[in-house]
Amino acid sequence: MKRLAVVLLSGRLDSTLAARILQLQGFEVVGLTVRLPFHRCESAALQAACELQIPLAMRKVEEDYMEVLRYPRHGYGKGANPCLDCRTYMLRMARQLMDELDGMLVATGEVLGQRPMGQKRSHLGITAYESGLQDRLLRPLSAKCLPPTLPEREGYVDREKLYAFTGRSRKPLWALARQLGLKNIPESGAACSLTDVQFAPKVFDLLDHDPQASLWDCELLTLGRHVRLDERTKLIIGRNEMQNLQLRRLFARRTREDCLLLTPGNFTGPDAILVGDVSEPQWEKAVATMLRYVHRELLPNVEVDICVGGAVFRRKFRCPSSETQTSPDTVL
Repeated sequence: MKRLAVVLLSGRLDSTLAARILQLQGFEVVGLTVRLPFHRCESAALQAACELQIPLAMRKVEEDYMEVLRYPRHGYGKGANPCLDCRTYMLRMARQLMDELDGMLVATGEVLGQRPMGQKRSHLGITAYESGLQDRLLRPLSAKCLPPTLPEREGYVDREKLYAFTGRSRKPLWALARQLGLKNIPESGAACSLTDVQFAPKVFDLLDHDPQASLWDCELLTLGRHVRLDERTKLIIGRNEMQNLQLRRLFARRTREDCLLLTPGNFTGPDAILVGDVSEPQWEKAVATMLRYVHRELLPNVEVDICVGGAVFRRKFRCPSSETQTSPDTVL
């Protein structure tokens, strides 16, 4: 077994500090960042790894993550966030990497009591047990508030050089970062979208209407306006040119056949992806909905490029007048 630690590295202050603390205790440290559909932290993690001069492994969740999202054993937070189950999932990935590298422990930047959904004392015990790491999981920032782990008891980790931080205050952590010689102190990054109560309805709508939903569908949730046309069918409309490009790229690597891409032909407007019932009778309804978000005068007949089943063709649609337009059933 090597004197090696795998650190779950998000690029934020807490996980960067955890890695630095173990470096100063003579451990070889390998960072691990996990890509989620709802939370991208690769860039920040890479920056932190460069600051620490450690290798960084980047892995993404697999399709079995959908079971975590759909049936969280420990429930959701205020949004659609299954934080405890998600944390356990990532810790299992860290344990696997630790075993691959013949490492000694996994460490995280968790601080006791910092977050209500996942960092209470009982929560820390749950994730340690259910991930299979048990007392090979070290939280250097709060270790003195927790029972000694196996590496501490065996003398590989000096418990006296660990910390007893609790609560939500960031000032002591910033001070520690300066003390430990971190030059680029990471700012707090964007939170996971699943914790956003305004984003949660999109997630629950997907889970309620599509039992076969995949990670591709979850990525789609992070883009555009989502308009439910009926129980089976949903339209995703780009909000700007950047999102239009992202929709086209996501459609190019689609994992399902029951979807098509709508692109303006003879006018400037949003791109859109139709998912579910993609039969011809739905096209006109989808185009009419898409045109509601065009903020300029349109010709009486508009042309739309439709990419479906590997083929692309252009169709003409009569532009609905403002008098005949109705509001979509549900805008998520």
